[in-house]
Amino acid sequence: MVDPYATRRPDLSGRPAGPPAWAADVERLGGAPVGAGGGLDGDCAFAVVPCRGIGTLAPVAMVEPPLGVLLWLEHVADPRGGDPANRLLARLDALDRPILAVKHGSVGGPPDRPGCVEVGAGLVATVLEALDAVVWERDPDFGYLVPAAVPGLADPEARVLMPRLLYADNDRVYEHAGLVADKQRERRAIAAAAAGLDPRVGAASRWPPSPTGERWRD
Repeated sequence: MVDPYATRRPDLSGRPAGPPAWAADVERLGGAPVGAGGGLDGDCAFAVVPCRGIGTLAPVAMVEPPLGVLLWLEHVADPRGGDPANRLLARLDALDRPILAVKHGSVGGPPDRPGCVEVGAGLVATVLEALDAVVWERDPDFGYLVPAAVPGLADPEARVLMPRLLYADNDRVYEHAGLVADKQRERRAIAAAAAGLDPRVGAASRWPPSPTGERWRD
């Protein structure tokens, strides 16, 4: 089937406002959000980088420290400075706890697009409550881990946790590929604008793409 959205980029600027509905569940389960200044409770069971969006970002993703800092710069930091980002990177490097990016918004938006699904508090809570039993799979585009299997969660709700599959289910593969490149470039620009930022954070954007060294075969 021809992808009807192959040449059309949606407007993803409509990020939701206000506190996320899952904030109380994060607190209940011992998690701690990373604040606008990079503050973090080191005694937490897991750290959360709160994210807002309506596009390709997964509802819940496990991230390594450099990507966690990059997402923090994109979604939370005020102001976006290299020094506080580097201090946060040191905290996350030393944190022997899971680091999660948790989304407030929807996947596959805006709402008029087929397959757009709001990230509900119940979905996030289900993942967080089963955190030790979740089977994780690395997202090939962004490099973070997404839940491939969550106890008590089945399709179609489980598909929302893996956005690339959600887009594919709704014949939006080419649109997704374009949005991935857009987001990688955007994050690289955010990192480049933070003076003195540790280069590992910019590299976590995955832009520009790195050659694999592999050769096409007939």
